[in-house]
Amino acid sequence: MSKPIYPQNSKLESAGFTLVELMVTVAIMAIIAGLTFGNLNSTSNKLKSSARTLQAKMQQAKLMAVKENCNVFVDFDLDGDNAIDSFYTLWRDADNDNSYDDPVEFLETVALPVLMAFGSVAGGAGGPTKGASPTSTVTPVADGISFSGNRVRFNPVGTASNGWAYLHAPNKDSAGTYAVGSNNVGRVQIRHWVTEGGTWR
Repeated sequence: MSKPIYPQNSKLESAGFTLVELMVTVAIMAIIAGLTFGNLNSTSNKLKSSARTLQAKMQQAKLMAVKENCNVFVDFDLDGDNAIDSFYTLWRDADNDNSYDDPVEFLETVALPVLMAFGSVAGGAGGPTKGASPTSTVTPVADGISFSGNRVRFNPVGTASNGWAYLHAPNKDSAGTYAVGSNNVGRVQIRHWVTEGGTWR
């Protein structure tokens, strides 16, 4: 069997990457990672995440109320002093006495992230104003919670308190206002007011 004959002046191509190509690739990847990380940690995304977490916790409370045949509460004023906390708690009314003074009824505490608070962007700064409530003509309340008694009650039949919890970033009005609420039939929903947008989305 004869050996293959290659032309004298041919050179085999290199199969690797050059150092310059590798450095350019690494630099591009670093830039993309930096932009992605910065976007994920932005105030707007933290505010949206906080609102979605509250929505999920309210859904969880509703499902637990139906499954365990008892009232489940999401409370925004744990000590009852009419000052909204920087966190909210979930409670299971195991003995159906419409209160939760027994420690075994406590489920969990969810703290708001740093720089997030209950309330809304002021109307003068582009926030929601009278006639701009997510479902009615009521102005968002000053403390950010419109639920009676500053708590949401989910009942065993799936119904709930009617109201809204408003969230915003006090140091960044441009992030807008989120509203998380429930209605009498137990529907949990979320809305976003874009600053200067003039409407809920």
